[in-house]
Amino acid sequence: MNFLAHLALSYYSADLQVGNFIGDLVRGREVAVLPLGIRQGVEMHRRIDRLTDADPDVRRLNRSLRARHGRYAPVISDVAFDYFLFLNWDTLGPAPFHDFTEKAYRRLAAARADLPPRIHPQIDGLVRHRWLSVYTSVGGMQEVFQRMLPRLSRPEMLDGVSESLYDRHADFNRTLLLLFPRLQALANTYRD
Repeated sequence: MNFLAHLALSYYSADLQVGNFIGDLVRGREVAVLPLGIRQGVEMHRRIDRLTDADPDVRRLNRSLRARHGRYAPVISDVAFDYFLFLNWDTLGPAPFHDFTEKAYRRLAAARADLPPRIHPQIDGLVRHRWLSVYTSVGGMQEVFQRMLPRLSRPEMLDGVSESLYDRHADFNRTLLLLFPRLQALANTYRD
């Protein structure tokens, strides 16, 4: 799961939502000094990732992507699941999409002072550029994958990612629809 899914799964709590957003951005000692609720959100993020990685339907989808995209198959599915979550937002989203994203932006901006300074640029960029909107279109998805290329050791493995999303549209959608209720059940264990 990527940003949109993590934020959606923890929508009912500002601290959990912030922790879910930063779960991949913080390390060791940084986590230990976060406020308790945000630390729990980081833990929740990591449990969501483990459940997703171990899910048999996700593993099956990733095996089908590996021939073309190698070790980046799980990265592709994580990012793509946000697009497919948006496509199913009326059923799976916790609030109308615009209301949801605006509230998430406000919560992240409000928590900025509690977060390590080195991740402030990610928070600021997300809020300023309204990044969550990129998950709402095929063009936005292409932009997300394009932004990843400079950070990858083998960027050529993302060649044809748009075709893979198109060719396996039904597989991605089916896998998300099977997985998301399991993730919602996990998220519900964090409710007060």
